[in-house]
Amino acid sequence: MTAPGPSPDASTVPAPAAPTWSAQRAAAAPPHLSFRTVALPAGVVTPEGDDGGTGLLDLLAGREDVVSWVRRGRGLVGWGRALRLEAQGPDRIEALRSAWRATVYASWWRDPLVRPGTGPVALGTIAFSPASAAVSVLTVPRVLVGLDESGAWLTTAVADGEAHPEVAEVLAGLRPSASATPDVPSPAATAISPGALSEADYLAAVTEVQRRMAAGEARKVVLARDLLVAPTAPLATGELLRRLGASYPSCWTFAVDAMVGATPELLVRLENRRLASRVLAGTARRHPGDTATREREAERLGRWLTASAKNRAEHEFARASALSALEPLCSVVEAAAPRVLTLPNVLHLATDITGVVAGDTGALSLVGALHPTAAVCGTPTATAARIIAEVEGMDRGRYAGPVGWVDWHGEGEWCIALRSAALPPGGVGPEAPARVFGGGGIMPESVPADELAETTAKMRPMLAALGANT
Repeated sequence: MTAPGPSPDASTVPAPAAPTWSAQRAAAAPPHLSFRTVALPAGVVTPEGDDGGTGLLDLLAGREDVVSWVRRGRGLVGWGRALRLEAQGPDRIEALRSAWRATVYASWWRDPLVRPGTGPVALGTIAFSPASAAVSVLTVPRVLVGLDESGAWLTTAVADGEAHPEVAEVLAGLRPSASATPDVPSPAATAISPGALSEADYLAAVTEVQRRMAAGEARKVVLARDLLVAPTAPLATGELLRRLGASYPSCWTFAVDAMVGATPELLVRLENRRLASRVLAGTARRHPGDTATREREAERLGRWLTASAKNRAEHEFARASALSALEPLCSVVEAAAPRVLTLPNVLHLATDITGVVAGDTGALSLVGALHPTAAVCGTPTATAARIIAEVEGMDRGRYAGPVGWVDWHGEGEWCIALRSAALPPGGVGPEAPARVFGGGGIMPESVPADELAETTAKMRPMLAALGANT
C-alpha cells in the first residue's frame, strides 16, 4: 500500500532536532515520516533460526537500542529510533493514540504486503499508574524485521525527505556475529539486593492489605515487589531477550524503551475488527525437577488450582473486569470456560475471550478501556489502586502496564508487562542493576508467606536470564 497523495517537498516538512516528541505536540502538528516495507528472501529469517536462516531474536545479539515482540519464533524485532512519542498522566493512552493517528495521517509509506505488522508500526510501553513518574511511550524503530507464517519482511522508517537505507546494506548486517554473544554470568556472583520492600516488609504489606480487606475496603488487591539485580559483567539487552525467548517460547518476549520481559498475558489482539484477550489470575508455583517429575507435578498442581476456592474467586474477579470493559465497545463478546495454563515456572487459571469490536474502535482504545484489569490491580479497581499506592511502597513504572504494538490503521497486539524488568540507560551491568518485578493477587484467605514465594516464582524468568540463582 502507498499512502494517498503526493509526498510534500522535504523543505516544507517540519523536522525535529531529535526524534522525541510529546504526544500533545505530535497530535497538533505531527512529524512527517516515510516508511518502506519489502519482502525478505525466503530463508533469510526463519523461526528459531532453523533451515539455515537467522532467528528474530538472534538478530538482536550484542545490541542495546532494540525493540522486540516475539512469540514462538515469529513477530517483530527492530533497532534504531525514527520517532519516540511521550505522554504522562491520566490521559496518557488516549494522548498516544491521538498522536500516532496524526503521525500516520501525516506520513508516507509503501507496503506491497499489507499484513499485520507491515507498513507503519509503533511499539509501546505504558506506565501502570497515571501518577507514575515513568513516561509512557510509542517508539518507531528505524529498522523493523517481521516474520509470520507467510514469510519475513523489512520495514525502514526515516524522516520524510531522508533516504531509506539500501535493502542490500540492511540485509548484509542481519546475520549476527557469534562474537556478539557474551559469556553467561556466574549465578554465584550475580548481586541481588532488595528494592522498595524487604521480604519482611512485603509480608507486613500483605498483612496490612488483608486488614483493609477485612474492613471492607476491597475484595482483591494485587501487591508487587521489586529486586535489584546486577550481573557480574555487562549484558546486552539482545542477549537477555534471546535467553527469555529460548526458555519461555510460548510467552511474548518483549523489549520497548528498556522495559523487557517474557509475558504470558495477552491484554488484547485486534485484527480485522476481531479481538482476542487472555485473562490470567490464580497461580500455582512449580519446582525444579526432571521432565517426568515435572509432568506429574503439573497434573497435580492443575487439579489443585481448579479446586481452589481462593484461586477461582481471584480469577473470576479478573475475568469479570475484562468482560465489563469490553462489552460496551463490542458487538459480540464471548468468554470460554477457565482452563489451566502451564508455564515453566508457574501454572495459571486462564480464560480466553473473543469478540468483534463495534465501529472503528482501535487497539489503543481497547487498551485504555481494559487497563488496569483486576488481574494486575484488584477489585474494586479505584480502591485497589489507592491501596497499592499507599502500601506497596514503590512506583511500578511500566511494570504491569500495557506493552505491545499498533499499526497504521489502529490494530495490533498488546500484553501486560509481567515477568519483566526495567533496565538502566545503556544496559545492565555490575554498576547498573536491572529492576526485576513480581506480584500476586492478595485475597482475604491468602497466606503471606505463600504470596511472597509466588512473587519469587514469577521473578524466575528474569532472574535466570540475568544469570541469578532461581
